[in-house]
Order: sequence, then structure tokens, then C-alpha cells
Amino acid sequence: MRTGDFSEPRRMSGSAYWVLMAKGLREYASLFVLLIVLKFIDADDQHTFMEKMRVVSLLSAGYLALAALTAFISWYFKKYYIEGGKLIFMHGLLSKETTSIPLSKVQSMRTRQGFIYRVLEMRGVLFDTLASKSAEIELILDDRDWKALMERVEMEEAVPEAPSAAVSASSELPVSSELSGASGTSRFSGAAEGRTSGSSLSFSNSNLIKGAFCQNHLQGMAVLFAALAAVYNSVTTVDDHAVDHIIDYVDTHAGTLSLQPSGYVVVAVALYFFVMLLWIGKVFLRYANMEVRIARGQLNFESGLIARNSSRFSYDKVCTVYVKRNFLEQWLHGSTVMLRQALNATDEKKGADVRVYGSESAADFLSWWLGSSYGSSPEIVSARSGYGLMWHVMRLDILISLAAAVTLACFGLYVWLAVPAAWLLISLAKGLMAVRRGRITLKEDYIEIRNGRFADIRNYVKYSNVEVVRLRSTPFTPYSRRVSLTLSTNGTSFTLRSLRIEEAREIYELLLCNCAGRPS
Repeated sequence: MRTGDFSEPRRMSGSAYWVLMAKGLREYASLFVLLIVLKFIDADDQHTFMEKMRVVSLLSAGYLALAALTAFISWYFKKYYIEGGKLIFMHGLLSKETTSIPLSKVQSMRTRQGFIYRVLEMRGVLFDTLASKSAEIELILDDRDWKALMERVEMEEAVPEAPSAAVSASSELPVSSELSGASGTSRFSGAAEGRTSGSSLSFSNSNLIKGAFCQNHLQGMAVLFAALAAVYNSVTTVDDHAVDHIIDYVDTHAGTLSLQPSGYVVVAVALYFFVMLLWIGKVFLRYANMEVRIARGQLNFESGLIARNSSRFSYDKVCTVYVKRNFLEQWLHGSTVMLRQALNATDEKKGADVRVYGSESAADFLSWWLGSSYGSSPEIVSARSGYGLMWHVMRLDILISLAAAVTLACFGLYVWLAVPAAWLLISLAKGLMAVRRGRITLKEDYIEIRNGRFADIRNYVKYSNVEVVRLRSTPFTPYSRRVSLTLSTNGTSFTLRSLRIEEAREIYELLLCNCAGRPS
């Protein structure tokens, strides 16, 4: 078989087995460690230390054998090849499955290079397509096979393109636009070159940390709870008595753990800073040393401090460009940019949107996607949300505040009524800001949807990407003359609430007309 020839079914290289072996060891590591810990802390176990060590040796042997067996099954019973412009996977031990993905229809391609991948000079490649609703399949390839496969993919993508289509598409690109927010200088040098050259952007890690700091720090709670949930799941699945041991320990030492009221404040502040650092650390590990390459109508993102991950998707697969600026980002002259793609089943579960934190690069991505003259595109019509949106934003907060106030009053804790009152004031501010920002604007070349509460969020959508437009009235519409307008693409959905019925209907009709005839 020739180098780079994918015409016949083939397995991944032998090095891929060791990557799968390492993944198996990591997958079963928590179970193995927990079994050993429980063996040593079990007070009812009367075995000697040497007997316990023999048990540990047996557990270690079983652990290695299980990881080796699962890695072998995953490696040996997985083959792939290219036939008729399709990438075909054959996999499965007892139930054989064949998955076929047209290379010209690949919606996005992601790679990952963890520590073991990089040591063995391998990379995991994951293909996504809207036509494939099954779980994604990972190919672990060396650099030679990866480059050969990329050449085949690019060749298949280029086949259906007509010269006129290429010229039309490239005309949307900026003739010369300096890319800001990067650590160096990079330019698009011409419309055609913008799609075919290897222009690149590098984002500084200081901007990344600044951008992560400007986000909601409490997102770190998700990181903390995910870790605690994993530990709890491991404990409860291994030993039914393990939770009892932990509860007994806490109950025994409960007296020494009690704190004064001021101590709880200190603990709360410390926890806040801890989750903030968790969040910033997670963002830094995932997006450090980010590089963006633009070539042949493709965006290639690569980032990661320890594990390098990449995401590759084409110009016409972006369905929405999201730009957010909260007050911290405005103060520090930054923004959060997100390129949202059309979703398949895997993306809906894991998420595949590319985020750029901390830099002022929104104009550059918008120029690439909408054209260099997007900022001067004339406005056709716009509509703003009314105060019905404020009720929608505040409704849950009002119910929670009322329930809390009634509970506190029943127990005579009248001083604490200031807490739900303050919560209501914050909710009121949030509702007013949502009303102030809620707006949809139809321009000649694209749609701009503004929303957000404490942050100014702008979503940019092309007419050709709109798949569903819906008007919804309520029982109060005859009196308020307000309706909701929902606009959906194949990866995002937006609902503008409390719009004037006349303006909403005009926008509805224009969207139906424009979406049918607009090019992407």
C-alpha cells in the first residue's frame, strides 16, 4: 500500500494502540485508586500489610489487563478508508457498524493532542457532519497520515466549486484589513488571497487571562461541581458503605468544623476566589497560545497549554458570529468573540463553538465573514423590545424573592428581609438593561440581533442561514399589541420578546422574502 493511499481498509498505526492504552488507564484510574484506598482504610479488614500488598498487586494486574484489552478491541476492530469521495469507518466487535462521511460535506474537523499524543507524535482527528447523527469516531494518526488525509479532504472540497462561485465568495473578503488584537502583525493581502493564503493570527496569553477574568467567575463552580460529582460517582459505584464512612467521619469531627458567622464570610470569600481561579485556569489550559490560520476559505483554530486542540471549519459553515462586551471588557478594551457552527448530535452534547477571549478582534472576524464593508451596510428596518421583556426576565426572581420573604417573616427574621429586597433591585436593573438592549436590525447584507442584561451582546446572522422564522402572540397581545419573534439557524436560535406587532410583522415578511433568495 502506498504512503498516504487510503483506498483500502486499514487500521491505525501501532502507536495509536499505546494512545488508546493510555486513555484506558486514565478512564479506569479513579476506580483503581478508590479500590486501593478503601482496602487500606477498611477498619474491619484483619489482613497483614503484606497480604494487602498482594491484593494491590492483583488489582494492579487486573487494571492493566482491562486497559490493554479495551485498547486492543478499540484499535483492532476499527478500520477506515476513502472510497468515492467518502471517508468510511468500520468499527465494532460484536455489532459491526459502518459510518460513511462525504469528505465534501465535512462540517468541521477537530484534532486533539494531549501529552501522550505529543510524546508519540500522534494526533486524534474527529470529523463532524450534519449528515452524521451518530457519535463521533476518533482517528489517531501520525503526521504523515494526517497531512495525506488533509490533502484528500481539501481536494474533495475543491472539486464541486465552480470558478464563478469562487470569485463571488472571495469578493466578500476585505481587500486589505489589518488584524488587531494579535501579538504580531498579519494582513489579508487581497480578496482571493484571503481565502487561499496562509494568513495567521496569534493571541497573547495576557489577553487571554484578562478575557477570562472578565467573564462570570462563578462559572468556576461548574468546574468544582464536576470534579465533586466525579468523585461522588466513583465512591457510590464502588462501595455502598463508602458514603457511610465519609458521613461518620464528618459527624465525628463536626464540632471542630463549626465556625463563627464571620468565619462563614471568610470561607465564602475564599471559595469565590478559589472558583474564580479554577475558571481562569480552565480557560488558560484550553485556549493558551491560540493561533488562527485562514486558508482556502477555512478557519483553523489551534490552542492549548498542555494538550493542543484544533478546530477546522469552512467559511460557509459559520451560522452566527457572537460578540459580547460587559462593563469589565469595555473598561479593559476587550471582548469575547464566538464563532457558532451548525450543530450535529455530538456538538449539541459537547459544544464545538470557538471562543476568543480578551482581544479586540471582532471586526476582523466579521470582515472575513460578512465582507469588509459590513459596517456601512444600510439599515432596512429595526424593532425594539418593550417592557414585557422586563417581566419575562424578572418573573422567576420575583417568585423566589416572595417565597423567601414569606419564609423569613414567618420565622420573625425581619432584618434578613433586606436580602430578597436587594435581590429584587438587582433583578429590576437586569430587566431594565435587557429592555434597553433588546433589538433586531435588518441591514442590507445581514441581520444584527442585540440582547444581554449586564453585557452588550450582538449576534450577526446571514439571511441565507435563517431556517425558521416564527411569530408568537399571547392572550395579552390584543391589549398590549406586542408579540414575540423567533429566528433560528441550523445552530442557533433567538427570540425577540415584546416587539410591536406592526414592526414584527414587517420584519417577519422581509425575512421570509430575503432568506429565500440570499446567497451565503
